[in-house]
Amino acid sequence: MDPVTLMLFIIAGGVFVGVCVHFIPASAVGAMSASTGIATGPSMLSFGAGLSGILSASFALEAGPVAMLASGAASSTLMVVLTILGGNLMNAFGTGVPPVSGQTASGQSVLGSSTKDAITGWEQKPFVTPGTDGHGMPVQTVISGVIGGIIGGLGGAMVFLGVHYLFVPITQETAAISGMIAAGIFLINCVLPAYTLVGKTEGMFDRKMLRIPKTFFSCLIVSTFLAVIIYSVSTYASMGAV
Repeated sequence: MDPVTLMLFIIAGGVFVGVCVHFIPASAVGAMSASTGIATGPSMLSFGAGLSGILSASFALEAGPVAMLASGAASSTLMVVLTILGGNLMNAFGTGVPPVSGQTASGQSVLGSSTKDAITGWEQKPFVTPGTDGHGMPVQTVISGVIGGIIGGLGGAMVFLGVHYLFVPITQETAAISGMIAAGIFLINCVLPAYTLVGKTEGMFDRKMLRIPKTFFSCLIVSTFLAVIIYSVSTYASMGAV
């Protein structure tokens, strides 16, 4: 691949990483079953999913770019799904509360005044514990998490792929270096949406999805800047190696 294409991979991957955060249902107060979502911040959960994608993509290096991207997306999605399953099991059998969307139950999601799960049509309002904003991960947020895992894993794999092939002419330890650089880029693009989301999100049915354009442009600018730096360093290092 030519350097320009590889830079575009890094830029596009960085943007995907930022956008995926909006799809991951997570909330810090979810630890007390007081809010819909996985019990951690959306950015940190997305970063964990992205690392899974990067590691999986690195194991598929010899299989080619397509296998790397597919492996990254699959492993990231698996990580999110297993985390959601674990959280729902703890809520159901540990604290005795059903998965329910607080925003949907109150008619404040992107669905408007509807209080039913967008996927199953199950009523949400009667199952919200008083004093909470929902709890657990209902079906609509699970589907959102799956989509976020695919986007995030694909983005992480794209960043890893771009960095890897830019550094191939320089060193034989490309996988390790590429993984560290890709993880750094992933972390930066995961943190940026935190300033847009400002707390929890229930995923694609949360009204905060309307703020995606802000995340898109901020991640685009940062990812472009980082791609230029990585390209410059790889070019300079390869000239020195020659």
